[in-house]
Amino acid sequence: MAKIRDSARTREAVLAAAAEEFCAKGFDGATTAGVARRAGVSKQLINHHFGSKEALFRQVHELRFRPGMTWEEPMTDDPRDLIAERFSRRIDDVEYIRFLTWEAANRESQRVPGRAARQKRIAAYGGALRQLQADGRLPADVDHRLLQLAIFSLATYPIAFPQITRLVTGRAVTGRGFQADWTAFLRWIGERVLVGSPPAEARAASKAKAASKAKAPAKPTARAAGRQKLAPRPR
Repeated sequence: MAKIRDSARTREAVLAAAAEEFCAKGFDGATTAGVARRAGVSKQLINHHFGSKEALFRQVHELRFRPGMTWEEPMTDDPRDLIAERFSRRIDDVEYIRFLTWEAANRESQRVPGRAARQKRIAAYGGALRQLQADGRLPADVDHRLLQLAIFSLATYPIAFPQITRLVTGRAVTGRGFQADWTAFLRWIGERVLVGSPPAEARAASKAKAASKAKAPAKPTARAAGRQKLAPRPR
């Protein structure tokens, strides 16, 4: 029994070390030898437990990154919040966004680790966007793939490139002030670009104002007022 527990602890230590290695160097830059050094185990032991770097990556992706991410992307009730809500979810996953950045920078081939599962999740999100378009809740004349890419970009760029965020704004992406302002800005974009109509509160106020005008008695025109003044008084 103790041997099983030790094996489980070793596996956990390797997965934790592998997550650090992949985030620090990306898939191409990471090595099983580097993982072994971080975990304090032999490279042979890693090969015994996981078989290959690809298999190790899949395990890290599934067990370390996936539980912290909302992979089944819920569609917000208000499409105006699509970008803002995605940013709010991703800001807690800085480690994974960093991994994706390294992955892009270090790619020596077109092979994407865990491609099938990742493609499935991306396709599911795209399908949800197409449904919103079909329901008339998003502009139908926009290619949903470009729309999806724009949402992903706006939601993750400040996280993926914190140094650029600081250079442009003078603020850290981890600061609550910046996060609140960026979220508000993304909602502003959603209101004017994704939907192209004013917020519900503004529409309600506009309707109330129009109804109030309709009920108010019409004011006499200047000519009508003049005729009233010139009309003789009854004797």
